[in-house]
Amino acid sequence: MNIKKRWLIGALLILSLVAFVGCSDDGEELSDMEIFERAFMQNLERHSYEFTGEMGLMVEYLNMPDQSLGSMLGAFNNMSMNFEGMINGEDLMDPEMYMSGQFNAAGMGVAMEMYMLEEQIAIKAPMMAQIMGDQRLADGYLIMDLEEDFYNQEGFEEMDPRDQEELYGMLQQFGEIYMEIVEEEFITNEGETEIEINEESLDVQEFEIYMGREEIRTVLESIPELMEEESFRELLTEVARISDGEIPVEEMEQELDRFIEEFDQEKVDEVMDELDQVLDFEESYFSMTLYIDEDYNIVKEQYDVNIVVDQEETAFSLQILGGMEYWNINGDIDIEAPEFTDENSVPLQELMFAPGF
Repeated sequence: MNIKKRWLIGALLILSLVAFVGCSDDGEELSDMEIFERAFMQNLERHSYEFTGEMGLMVEYLNMPDQSLGSMLGAFNNMSMNFEGMINGEDLMDPEMYMSGQFNAAGMGVAMEMYMLEEQIAIKAPMMAQIMGDQRLADGYLIMDLEEDFYNQEGFEEMDPRDQEELYGMLQQFGEIYMEIVEEEFITNEGETEIEINEESLDVQEFEIYMGREEIRTVLESIPELMEEESFRELLTEVARISDGEIPVEEMEQELDRFIEEFDQEKVDEVMDELDQVLDFEESYFSMTLYIDEDYNIVKEQYDVNIVVDQEETAFSLQILGGMEYWNINGDIDIEAPEFTDENSVPLQELMFAPGF
């Protein structure tokens, strides 16, 4: 499969899973689906917020004759991560972020702290002292200069700010187009409930998104219909132009036509048969719960992903549990980073050109 086709399929699958957006007129009583759509539209327009989150991974061996595979999977069992931080993205071209957290795996805990500022990224993680071979990093920051370490490197092309803004707008349009064909059965309003976010009680509506075998089939079957939408084709070719200016529009159009022609019902059946040979859909699923406040902000999300692989003599399950909470949405976010000096930080360029690196 060539690069363009891989990019096309990947973009479509990602879009199919995340682009549930839309909008309704103010003043009208909204249906469950309209509430859900409006919340996702506002979620795309969210630029600044504070957050906290956690994630855990569990592995269970059902049948594992391959000891090397069992050892590799075992290293991920009971892996967990806790984090908190804030994002100030009011300036779309120069977003700032602060995050700190703890990563736990194989009986070890690794603490981390990161600042993403206008011109640099600063990371503090004591474990880097061993990895990078410099003891100054045991309690100091590794400084990456975006201009010097990334933008000026051969093969790296910084995106034109105008294209960046255009892509942001396209993300909203992608969702609006896809919302026209997404199935309401994916989404359930579980009713009103009260939750606590950042020590504040909120009345919210609880929505659940569930995807199992039949929902995956529905997404696959909707792809040709989506790609025949003229507005979607125009957006897709424009994204291709911005991402890779070397792809001619005519070539992209031909690629879309070939994909539609090949991706028929028989192809859907073939993909599902291949998935059935690997996954146990009786136990495999993707579930996400969203909590939407009275202003249509998504203030909390929880996810539960269970993947059960059952192929020939090998069988195991992977379960991912986690969630995030958000507050101060589009409020004033002031990220105060410490002053980075020779005493508390080490430039990446200095390490890269150090003897023995």
